[in-house]
Amino acid sequence: MARVQLTFPDTTLFQCALPLRISDINYGQHLGHDTLVTLLHEGRCQWLASHGLGEGNIGGTAQVVAELVVNYLGEAFYPEQLNMELAVGEMGRKGVEVFQRLSRQDGQPVAIAKVGIVFFNTAERCAVAVPEAFKALL
Repeated sequence: MARVQLTFPDTTLFQCALPLRISDINYGQHLGHDTLVTLLHEGRCQWLASHGLGEGNIGGTAQVVAELVVNYLGEAFYPEQLNMELAVGEMGRKGVEVFQRLSRQDGQPVAIAKVGIVFFNTAERCAVAVPEAFKALL
């Protein structure tokens, strides 16, 4: 099976702790893949909030997820707390790559993800240029 191999960028812009809840655990008794996507979302929102921004208003522009790639690297269990690191990759005219790495407290990797974000005008329902307010975060 061919796999996409993600490489986390050298410069981390933000990190935070993400505690696991019992409802995050699946029948395999570890972190469920669906919940991992929710944790990635929470981490991105915490990064924006740390700058007084929200995903629905970054300089008057919203953001939408256009792509998600996840490399699962290990398991996580309740009641662990995961460390989420965030970095930014390539930026295009209307979008950007956001990389996230989740690790257990003992340093064991859980996942690396790349989220393709597109900036979006919700009133006109169309993609727009990367806002200056986002560029200022970098």
